[in-house]
Amino acid sequence: MISATLVADVNQWVPEDLTARAEEEYDYSAGRRIDDWRRMMERVANYSEERQLEEVNYFFNRRVPFRNDDQHWGKIDYWATPYEALGTNGGDCEDYVIAKYYTLSKIGVDVSKLRITYVKAVRLNQAHMVLTYFPTPDAIPLVLDNLINQIRPASKRPDLDPVYSFNANGMWLDKMKGQGILLGDPNKLDLWTDLRIRMNNLGMDL
Repeated sequence: MISATLVADVNQWVPEDLTARAEEEYDYSAGRRIDDWRRMMERVANYSEERQLEEVNYFFNRRVPFRNDDQHWGKIDYWATPYEALGTNGGDCEDYVIAKYYTLSKIGVDVSKLRITYVKAVRLNQAHMVLTYFPTPDAIPLVLDNLINQIRPASKRPDLDPVYSFNANGMWLDKMKGQGILLGDPNKLDLWTDLRIRMNNLGMDL
């Protein structure tokens, strides 16, 4: 049985009015996808962190079809909120990562363990973004990726070459193991700042 306190928390994480808003702004199915997101958060909030990573990674990989920004948004680079990605039924690598980062941070994973990480996808020869999870500060991080459903240590992903990473607390020059070299404030990233403003306008604090 889900506690009343948890339900109240989930309704703050994904405000109830977003369902009706999605139906009005997009369509009926968009509202159902927002509801499914909220229910998933309720279901996994008390799971172990390992299980939370698996459930959240799988949910967004399965529920959000891949769409390039130029085709989906008519822009070269656009960081969609989870509401927009689920509402429009599409997103690219950044949008998967943002949705996973937000969801995991709200259901109890410490933000210090999570990094939005820019990499080079070697086989694709292009820039890519993944979410990395550090179980301890000096650990080899686990990689949550929309390219594959399996969560693997970074050392088992030779197809990804890390460049830099950030979260709400800082920005780092990346390496394969450990936290990396602190670079500064992530709010210097215009796309991140714009995303946070749009999230706040939806009643969601990133």
